[in-house]
Amino acid sequence: MRVEALYDHGRLEFIEPLQLKHERLRLIVEVPDAELVSSTPVTYHLPPEVLAQAQAMRDRLDAIRNAPLPPDDELPELSAKQRERIEAFALREDR
Repeated sequence: MRVEALYDHGRLEFIEPLQLKHERLRLIVEVPDAELVSSTPVTYHLPPEVLAQAQAMRDRLDAIRNAPLPPDDELPELSAKQRERIEAFALREDR
């Protein structure tokens, strides 16, 4: 859903009021280039070993994200505590 808002000293104010399910949520905001003081991205001058460590972490995370899921019949049974937590999350979603 696209909505119009005004930016005023660090706050977004919706033109038309919205009723949202949650108090906090992540939004994507499109800012016109002409409204930016500087369009050059902030750059950091990091040592090569820090950049290499960051790339290694990125590679590990990508491997985890892209790993295939095991078949359902190979998954271990859920414990009672895990079932309770799943039910608690379901109750929260219903609110």
